Amino acid sequence: MRPVVKKQRIALFTPQGFLDGISAMQVITIQDMQTTKSLNVSMVLVSLKKVIFFNKNGVTSLLDIMQKMHKEMNVTIGFCDYNYEQYKAFFKFFDQQVPFSLFKTVDIALLFAGGEEAKDNENVLVYHEDSTQRSMQAIEIFDRGYNPVVVQNEEEYYKRLEDKDKFKHVVHMTYLGWMSNKIAARTKGNCVIYYLKGFLDGSISEQFDIVYHQNCLKVGFQLFMFDATRVSSLNIHATNFFSKLSTAGAEYGALIAIVGLDMEKTPKRFVQELEDAGIMFFENETEFFTDKTVLSMTGGGGGIVKKDKNKLTKALVSKLPIFVDATIGTLQMMTNLTVVKEGMNIQTYEPKLKDAMASSIAFYGDIDGMITLIMSNELVKNACKLLIGEESDDKEVLEDALGELVNIVAGKSKSILQEKGVNVTITLPRRYASTEELKNTLGNIQGVQVNFSFDHYPFTFFLNP
Repeated sequence: MRPVVKKQRIALFTPQGFLDGISAMQVITIQDMQTTKSLNVSMVLVSLKKVIFFNKNGVTSLLDIMQKMHKEMNVTIGFCDYNYEQYKAFFKFFDQQVPFSLFKTVDIALLFAGGEEAKDNENVLVYHEDSTQRSMQAIEIFDRGYNPVVVQNEEEYYKRLEDKDKFKHVVHMTYLGWMSNKIAARTKGNCVIYYLKGFLDGSISEQFDIVYHQNCLKVGFQLFMFDATRVSSLNIHATNFFSKLSTAGAEYGALIAIVGLDMEKTPKRFVQELEDAGIMFFENETEFFTDKTVLSMTGGGGGIVKKDKNKLTKALVSKLPIFVDATIGTLQMMTNLTVVKEGMNIQTYEPKLKDAMASSIAFYGDIDGMITLIMSNELVKNACKLLIGEESDDKEVLEDALGELVNIVAGKSKSILQEKGVNVTITLPRRYASTEELKNTLGNIQGVQVNFSFDHYPFTFFLNP
């Protein structure tokens, strides 16, 4: 099937009828792939407009050749022109970790592909239930010259939708899969929250990403809450798993809590064993976050465990330009300010200003390390206005937005590294109450500190192992 080229940006394949493992092999043949290579497009998409039925076998068969095109042509790959049920099916097929992009219509895809030029600061309504997706979509749209109007919840989205004529486009049911790093966890302040469900047995050790958890510990997270409100019960194997997890976290001063577990359905001996291992139990999230012990730890303060491998390596330093370019490019686009590099040194972290906010994110895989962004409160307000959707002086809102900014920078860096054959996984972002807390966390670890100024706003980028 030959693709239709949309505005010299998108190669669009439009299959008809059924899309299963057999028919999918005829949608994009090797010859079609060679033809598409000569088109110089930025996206290769499959439209579901004329598809009556599709299944996972059909999608994965298509994905095999589309991923080859992504690698060889450096293009965004994905699907478009689907309905709500089809959109949800993609996430069900891939256990919420969709490895490609989804655009509700080809017109929305053209918006992200740069196929349209904005006129007179046109507005685009943006909503996604995931804050990172929401932020990344807003940045991409802003970069195309449009004014993204970002809404934070579904109720606000439908309220805005009543004035649909005010918006050039409405971006909803759209997913930028090429930067996604979705894990069944989120952060609230400096606490990592994991979500559990069903009956917990020995399989939890296979489902839980222990390497990811260990890297969260290494970057200074000390509070870990397991939301068990959807858990029916647990057995001795799950009990042993949590006990070992708590014991291993003791080296880092970590606290593990289980919230919302139905105590009437849980054997008392298991609860006793977990309490003996240092695990705390709470009825609900509010009770957890108002506990005195938890409150004493919410400021973070946990330092990176200093082991021999916390040494700056040539492999890590060689990737510095990728991280810096992704950071500075994103900030320049968001603030429209002039950036000046003031200096770069290999050193322990040294704060350049007191009135500042900081957030970090770690990565691990072919290379391990952590990046931290430190900027003045005013620069945070300026840079994160786009992510929040309005100006804000609320410190917690700004800290969350800064965390999203770090997440976006890490996602962009991850994509570039992957194109160069370097594979990494990123953790959740961690925020710091002050630059002194950041300094205490990093301790004497040597890293690369690069100082910049955005007009008169100071900014520091720090990369460490």
